[in-house]
Amino acid sequence: MPVIRRVVDDRTFLLGLDGLYRGVMKRHERGELRQCARRVASALGVAQRNYPVEGYYPEDEQLTEYFLLMRTLQDVDVSSRPMIDGLPDFRRLLEVASSPIFGVAVEQGGLFPLGRDPLSQALLDTAPGWNLKRLTEAAEAVTRETKDISLVGLAARVRDTVVLTALRESVVLYAEVVAMAAEAPPKIEYDWRVDPELAEPAGKFVATFNALFRESLPEPESENAGTFWNAAEENNVFGRCVRLGYDDTVSPIRQYHWAVFRGEDMTMNVQEFWHPEIWTTKRYYSAVPYAGPCTEV
Repeated sequence: MPVIRRVVDDRTFLLGLDGLYRGVMKRHERGELRQCARRVASALGVAQRNYPVEGYYPEDEQLTEYFLLMRTLQDVDVSSRPMIDGLPDFRRLLEVASSPIFGVAVEQGGLFPLGRDPLSQALLDTAPGWNLKRLTEAAEAVTRETKDISLVGLAARVRDTVVLTALRESVVLYAEVVAMAAEAPPKIEYDWRVDPELAEPAGKFVATFNALFRESLPEPESENAGTFWNAAEENNVFGRCVRLGYDDTVSPIRQYHWAVFRGEDMTMNVQEFWHPEIWTTKRYYSAVPYAGPCTEV
């Protein structure tokens, strides 16, 4: 019987974890969290506003509605919190927004904190000298120092810009913005090569996520290598684009982005670019396979 060996390295594991996270998170956002956001908005008497719909949220009407409701609520001043502080729906949304799976919860004058993950902290620490290499190195250093277990923090540990961009796009709403064969089928073996220093905080991320949503994401261990491999294979990161920060010292304001594109050799790479407008994944995806809409590098 022929053997196919599939290596589950750090990148494969993290893309697999991201794919599993996105599938489960979307279900909760379409369901309970969207209903919570509706009821909180109603209690406050605020109408849903229009924003660029980032990340995976343009995929269907329910995700889009949730994104726009949360963006609206994020812009409500904290002075309105006493009106809804005792509302279970608000407490649930606050619990999610404050979770360490998104980084350190930072109050910014709104109803909900935003997650300051290692990439957000790196953006703050290196401003105004943002570039791909410097930010990747700074984010990795922050992760090691703080023992961050956020999804983005896990990606920062491996200093893989494709993974870092892809996983940050997954948490864009919560993150701070700065044919039949004749022969026998082959046997598949999985070779688990995930760094133990990555698997340990990843286990804490999984445990925290599962407790938060009463779910059962698999543990980051060799017995689950096949699950992470398959999830990584199904997790398309090509074209993901995320806005990380902005420069308001110029007019018009410039928005700073990272995006995953496919080079001429078909390998995935990350492009950084500034643009006066916010570029979403949907918009960037329509601009590839060429390198993208960059105005500055």
